[in-house]
Amino acid sequence: MTNFELDTADLLQVLLLILGAMLVFQAFWLFGTALFPRMVGQARDRYKTPIRTTLIGLAVVVPTFFIGFFWLNPKDGDSFNVSNGIGLVIGVVPLMLGAIGSAGLCQLIGLGLPAPGDQSQNWRRVWRGGWVLNFCYLLPIAGWLVILPWGIISGCGAFVTSLSGRDNDRGNDRGNDRGNDRGRGRGGSRAPRKSSAPEPVAKLDDDSPRSSRLQRSQIPSSDSEDKQSQRPRRPRRPSRPKQEE
Repeated sequence: MTNFELDTADLLQVLLLILGAMLVFQAFWLFGTALFPRMVGQARDRYKTPIRTTLIGLAVVVPTFFIGFFWLNPKDGDSFNVSNGIGLVIGVVPLMLGAIGSAGLCQLIGLGLPAPGDQSQNWRRVWRGGWVLNFCYLLPIAGWLVILPWGIISGCGAFVTSLSGRDNDRGNDRGNDRGNDRGRGRGGSRAPRKSSAPEPVAKLDDDSPRSSRLQRSQIPSSDSEDKQSQRPRRPRRPSRPKQEE
């Protein structure tokens, strides 16, 4: 039975490699949030249907990955040339796009961990969610072989679908604008509605009780006549005293 011994230098090297990888992922996520905020928001919405997003990511990543590394494989002992560089780009670019697209997943995680100041500083959600996702990547076996590949593949699918979603949103906006214009044109061509004529007032018979009540209410009372007849009187001037003869 062999004893596996790990020196302090080796331990520090492993820790620094892990920390460096975590910081690289954080840099990609913040890079995408800063330059493509709308795309990251749409990618976050795509993660609400994770199975569909993952299948689209598989359809993009797997073929490009194998095609790229097929071109990267040197033939007949040739050294690294331009075709190998093209293969490297074809194989690596989808992985980079997947790392950027997974910023939507980080933002979705950050929305579940609210904090004051998120409305003015939206990148804080991606920062918090990114650290949570990074520590999930560190989980042995499940994190290395399941969560990490799924994050990159689904991120690529979210990136691709968010780009296609922009065109759909623009088309829907144009369709709504055209529908509104048509509705305005139809509304403008219609003639205004004519108001109905007022109904004639029914005449009352003089002998009906209702007419008698109306006549009584219209007859002025004696009190009201007295009040109207009374006018304010001018104050009398004081009389002068008579002079004695």
